[in-house]
Amino acid sequence: MSSRISIVLVAAIMGAFMFSSCEKDLDKPKGLQLAIGDTLTIGDLAQIYADSGTYRFTEDYTFWATVTADKIGGNFYKNVFCEDSSAALNMRTLADGGLYVGDYFRVNLKGSTVSRYAGLLQLDSVDVNKQVIIQANGQFIEPRVVTINDLNTDVNLVGRLVRLENVEIQDGDIGKTFANPVGTSAQNRYIQDCNGSTVIMRTSDFAGFAGTLMPSRNGSITAIASVFNADHQLLVRKATELEFDSLRCDGSTGEYILIKNFEDLSITSGGWTQQTVLGSTQWLVSFFSGNNFAKVTNWNGTANSVADVWYISPAIDLTGTASPAFSFMTMSNYTGAQMETYVSTNFVSSGGNVSTATWDPVQANYSQGSWVETPSGTISLSPYISAETTIGYRYTGTGSAGATWELDDIYVFEN
Repeated sequence: MSSRISIVLVAAIMGAFMFSSCEKDLDKPKGLQLAIGDTLTIGDLAQIYADSGTYRFTEDYTFWATVTADKIGGNFYKNVFCEDSSAALNMRTLADGGLYVGDYFRVNLKGSTVSRYAGLLQLDSVDVNKQVIIQANGQFIEPRVVTINDLNTDVNLVGRLVRLENVEIQDGDIGKTFANPVGTSAQNRYIQDCNGSTVIMRTSDFAGFAGTLMPSRNGSITAIASVFNADHQLLVRKATELEFDSLRCDGSTGEYILIKNFEDLSITSGGWTQQTVLGSTQWLVSFFSGNNFAKVTNWNGTANSVADVWYISPAIDLTGTASPAFSFMTMSNYTGAQMETYVSTNFVSSGGNVSTATWDPVQANYSQGSWVETPSGTISLSPYISAETTIGYRYTGTGSAGATWELDDIYVFEN
């Protein structure tokens, strides 16, 4: 053991003698006998890593802590977050389960390794069945109330249970689920406050609530503060810890009349249809970097072909609205005609012919290429309030040219 580590451990032993003595009275091993050895805090483990880097314990050392996040909910697989009065860490266990939120426990460190992964302090290779004895259940830790700016600047919050108030899902993530279907990828969504500060909320696709639609209003969120390199993150324990029931910062409910974001991997769900006027080109759902979207191109791998194909919304009843509007996102690349957007109030959504309806073109911002994500801006639907308002996206191409267009995050809302 290096002299620098020795200094930390000796100091911890002297300062913790009385603490370890009284903790012995709480120990109820139920058949499991574990040496206590010398007592450390999580803060001591952080200091050991700071002084000497990754360190594997070969002797009996012990720390006591309380679990703040467990396997329940599915967002923490073989990961148990815990904290004491000094600091917090992620305990990576050899098997899933055995420790649950509110468990106050002691762990014998012999055989485990303290390290950091992408900035997060962690204890690796913990065998819960052989190294851990639970002292008490139901010792729940109250979350610390913090701001997004606190999370992004205070490294001492990393690993701790926190609560943010007066926050909401970022506009571009409204209508999305916490993550994508199992077997795809974890997802970053963004939490924002009324000052425009944001922090990542990251959820595993294996979380039991991955497919749950996120709440759109404003409120509070309780989660684990984490970090991945330079990115500060929130790790949610369960969907119900997003208690969003107030109006958003802009005074809206965040509730949309229509949402199409392709998170369900379907081009036609929700009553959406497509009609081909010329050629055989089709709209389809594509996937890139954890995001789903609609995609259309007249390039078949060797050549372009003539194309005129529409992607059409279901009939939208706007009769109860005062100032309806819609927006969407586009990405594009290669040379070809710009995608066009139209609105109709007389298209027959069930079996109607796109060529016989009246379609008014609307002005929007579109991607200018290089796959740049471009918001359309807010487009008023006030001139088209009806019981059967329909939005249509038109793609065209020739035998010698045709851009590739991607379409996402189509929202209809009361403006």
